[in-house]
Amino acid sequence: MDCHKIGRPELGQSHLAKRFAIPDSEDQMTLNEFIEDALNTEHEYLMDALSDITSEELMWRAGPEANPIGWILWHMIRVEDMWFQFFIQRENEIWAREGWNEKFGLPARDNGFEHTQDQVATFPAYDLASMLQYGEDVRTATLNYLNTVTEEQMDIVPREARPEMSIGRIFRQVVGEVYQHQGHIAYLKGLQRSGK
Repeated sequence: MDCHKIGRPELGQSHLAKRFAIPDSEDQMTLNEFIEDALNTEHEYLMDALSDITSEELMWRAGPEANPIGWILWHMIRVEDMWFQFFIQRENEIWAREGWNEKFGLPARDNGFEHTQDQVATFPAYDLASMLQYGEDVRTATLNYLNTVTEEQMDIVPREARPEMSIGRIFRQVVGEVYQHQGHIAYLKGLQRSGK
């Protein structure tokens, strides 16, 4: 059995059966399809968590060293943009290329790495719909790039200075990170509403 392939579920199977289907030799999910499905599922969870969030909830902090939902959302989109546009493809990030940084009044190269608590505390409120549109642009570009990559190319290291970061490792990193941050967002939303 190819370790890079997972069975594609048949129509009519339960939700869990679809997620944990046994490989079928005639119809198998490729690695790229698995990554795309993982990213699409994360996006569904994220949109559900953000569907009715208020501007106050977006910027609320659980404590003086806690990150608000608004900062987390911006950071997770920025990091995905950085990895696939700048790091792998050596292109300008969508953030600057399409002028999103100017729309939000934020630096062109900042993505939240190593932000101090003072920087988080002064992070500006923003229009959620605009941030989600930036996120849609980034995710569309990520999936378009994924569709150009073969399984063999997943082992390519795009930057000699970071030999541990192959294209495949970056996809794994991003999938893990966006799920982690989506979980943070859902938790923080629930925490704010738990006393209401």
